[in-house]
Formats: sequence, C-alpha cells, structure tokens
Amino acid sequence: MLIFRLDNPGMRRLIALATAATTIVALALVQGGAAGPGASLGNFFFGPKLVRAEVVTNEAGTIHDYRVDRGRIRGIARATMSLTLLERDGTLVTVQVSPSANITLGGGSVPFTRLRRGFTATTVRDGAAAASIVQATR
Repeated sequence: MLIFRLDNPGMRRLIALATAATTIVALALVQGGAAGPGASLGNFFFGPKLVRAEVVTNEAGTIHDYRVDRGRIRGIARATMSLTLLERDGTLVTVQVSPSANITLGGGSVPFTRLRRGFTATTVRDGAAAASIVQATR
C-alpha cells in the first residue's frame, strides 16, 4: 500500500505539477478535438512515452517552472549528487539531486547511493534548483 504524505514539500510539488500538466494536456486535447470520454490524461502525459516536460505553475502568487526528465541512468556522480540520463530522444542531461530529495526505487524510499547505471529514473526540479524528486525503477 502506498501512503502519500501531503506534508512533504516534494509530494506537494509533484501533485501541483501533475495537476497543472493534466490541465494543460486536457485543454490542448479538447481544443484539438482529441479528448475522448475514456482518455486518461495522466497516463497520456506521464505515461511510458514521456521524454521530458516543463510545466509552469502559479502557486499563491509564486511562479514555479518545473522540469521533468526521464531516461536511463548513464552516469552517477556520488560526490556531487548528480545523475546523467539518456532520454528516449537521445538527449543526455545531467541533473543535480538535492541532498534532501525524495528518492524512491520501485516505490520504496532509498538513499542516493542505491541508484545504479541502467536504472530508469524520472527527476523533478523547480527552475535551476536541484531535483527534489527522483523516482527510479530497475
């Protein structure tokens, strides 16, 4: 059973990001006439086809520019806490990871040191800040 803690700033950011992304996609699909009654917008946007996304939100007057990157881990710099991801379109991106980041592997919380080359990872960061969320799978 998964338990989501809304008092966790990373989880609040992820929920805000998902809500904003779903709204953007819904509006785009409705304008294009592609939204059907059974369409799952969350899967459409954050599903297996996601390469990367940028979503700008306004939370109580504060603008957040969230960047989501997904790819296979090609490199790990433990000293600087950064990941190099190879995204599905061939782009290599290096993402700093915050020491306080919410890092999960297969749904369970893990330290940064458990991440390995070859794992798939999705990172979420706000602007130029280090990633506050890393979700990895083997």
